[in-house]
This record gives sequence, structure tokens and C-alpha cells, in this order.
Amino acid sequence: MFTTVYYSLIAVLFLLLQPLYAFASHTFETEHADAPGKGNIRVVMESEVAQEDGREKEYGLPILEVVYGLGKWTSFEVGYEYKFIKNSEEVGSTSGSGDVELRFKHSPLHLRYGDIGARVGMKIPSARDDKDLGTGETDFDFILIHSYFGEHFETHLNCGVDVLGNPRHRSRHEAIFKYSAVAILPLHPRVEFFTEIEGHCAKSVFGHESLLRSGFMFPLGHGLEIGFAGAVGLTNDSDDWEAKTGIYWTWQRDEKVSHKSHE
Repeated sequence: MFTTVYYSLIAVLFLLLQPLYAFASHTFETEHADAPGKGNIRVVMESEVAQEDGREKEYGLPILEVVYGLGKWTSFEVGYEYKFIKNSEEVGSTSGSGDVELRFKHSPLHLRYGDIGARVGMKIPSARDDKDLGTGETDFDFILIHSYFGEHFETHLNCGVDVLGNPRHRSRHEAIFKYSAVAILPLHPRVEFFTEIEGHCAKSVFGHESLLRSGFMFPLGHGLEIGFAGAVGLTNDSDDWEAKTGIYWTWQRDEKVSHKSHE
């Protein structure tokens, strides 16, 4: 754990010393159609805690993501999480590395009423499922993305399918529908408020989960942004509540990319 924190701090200092420019970062879960631009990098470091069934708590510390721009509107992403679990009925309290996630996003359509793109992803089962840190199954996901950037607000809509391995029936996958939507309102040049709903629908062990999340984002300039968010579960299958904070950097050496550049 000390080694992870040490190298994370080194990465923070390194990035802060680089020439940075603005790019949309976020504390919400809904995907947006933006990309960092060819050859540019976005780094995300988040921490999260969620409570389930009134007592079990799961901590993500840290949650790391690195997004690399393959083109002006195309990106590749790698995600990693270190988990702490407390008061679990199955394993008690434990900790360890979570699964690794890979994602590819492309946004080919840039219309008057918004940008349209798609994202495909895969979860590599690198976590120990016997410690409840993962399912031990390879998962896949596909979502369609619509992003609208208005003068006074912006919205992002996602809908798609998760193909999840069922931990109770090995080598058996199930397709479930998922959705999310977020609206972002600038309150000040350095303060943005957002509200979001996300969830998925399934008849099996995955259930019907839905979360209502709200939070604030604070663009600090030079490609640096921080965010805070809280969420409550809307169904019996959802987490009881969730809290999240994050730090976001965009490192752009070449072109500056904006969602308004295609207008």
C-alpha cells in the first residue's frame, strides 16, 4: 500500500510540472464524447467509499485511470483500482488489487445538437474472486454516447449493454441493459454543479440498480481539476450510499482540443 501511495504522489508532482491545458474531466460516471486529442494524456486519481446492506463498506483507494488520445476524437483507456472491504458477510474484511479495465472510445459524429460516439470495454479478471475483490469472470461493455455542449449547460446521455460473467454460474455470461444521464450547470468560472442518474436492469443476481448522484467540480486551470460527489441508492439492489472525490489532470503537448472546435 505504501508503495502505491508513494508512486501516486510522484506521478502527481511530475504532472504538475508539465505544460498543461484544459480538457473536460469529471467526477460523474456518465461517459462524454470528448477525447484528449492525439498524443495527449489524461490522468485520473479518485477515492470512493460505498455502503451496501446497511453495514458492508467497500473502499476504492486509489482508483486510477490513464486515457491516451489516439486521434482528435479517439481514445484508449486503462483503469485500475485497489479495494478495501469491511464487514462483508462472505469474507469479513479484506483488501487487494481489483480488476483491470480496458476501454476504447470514438466519437465520429459532430452535429449541431451534439456529439455522438461509442465506447467498448473489457474487464480483465485479475482480482482474487475468493476474497470478493472481483468475480473471476471476463466482462464486456458497449455504450452509445450523446454529448450536448450548450452555452449555459451541458448534458451527456449513455445507454448500452454490459455482458457480465455470473460468479454463481462459471463461464456463463448475461447481457444487461445500462443507462446514465448527467446535466452540468456552471455556477461560477471555477465552480460547476452536476446531477446524474445511472443504473442497470437485470432479472438475475445482478438485480436492478439505480443511483442518484450530485456533486461539484472545481476547474483550477492549467489542466487541473478536483471534484466531490455523493450518491444515494434508489432501489433495494443498489448501494445504500456512495461518496467520491477525485483529482484530474490533462497533459497536452500538441493540439489543444475543445468540444467546440468542430463548430
